[in-house]
Amino acid sequence: MTIHNAGVRLVDQWIEHPNITAVIFAHLAGQDSGRALVQLLYGQQSFSGKLPYTVAKNESDYINGGQPSLPEGEYQLFPQSDFSEGVYIDYKSFDQKNVTPRYEFGFGLTYTTFSYCDLKINLLPGVSTAYLPPASPIIPGGIASLWDVVTQVTAVVTNTGSMDAAEVAQLYVGIPGGPIRQLRGFSKVGIPVGGSVTVEFDLMRRDLSEWSVMDQSWVLQNGSYAIYVGASSRDLPLQGTLTI
Repeated sequence: MTIHNAGVRLVDQWIEHPNITAVIFAHLAGQDSGRALVQLLYGQQSFSGKLPYTVAKNESDYINGGQPSLPEGEYQLFPQSDFSEGVYIDYKSFDQKNVTPRYEFGFGLTYTTFSYCDLKINLLPGVSTAYLPPASPIIPGGIASLWDVVTQVTAVVTNTGSMDAAEVAQLYVGIPGGPIRQLRGFSKVGIPVGGSVTVEFDLMRRDLSEWSVMDQSWVLQNGSYAIYVGASSRDLPLQGTLTI
């Protein structure tokens, strides 16, 4: 089953049908879509895409909290969203509520299999891990020191199947007091059959920070940051800890 879609499409009404053996979320078609799909379906190329959203089992799984109330009086025609969900959207909301999706954020299959091993987390020497970022010039996006690399993470991915393919290794971080995990890096690497590739991720201060309303600044937390590496937001065989 191939779907040309512009976003999330629920599949639970038919995904278990015996005639449905796989589903391709092909998104919006372009002039080379037909050629690309033929090469993928006939095994001339391997799939390597990953979902940029969560596919739920039910529409209600996407609802975060109650239904919004409309303003009254002179503002009744101007509804407002207060974004009360905060950062808990998509996979972060599913993780927070412990809801099992049909296909999680970052999920994707191909014609081979991969294994992950040898996670290494290295806090760079001499880098500032102070609560507030070091003083530095203002650049687009904030102060320059937010882009200082604080930690380097590496892992080894091995093609354990029978076909050359590319894997998108994903790095998630659990910031103390925040969502269970948040995507903070990914690396797409082609790996031949039986081969292994070391993927590398640089975690900058901005990747590990949260916004402090009191300090009006991005700040680092003291404590343990959970580090996860794997194939999707819920397939994370490698787990470690970064202590700041």
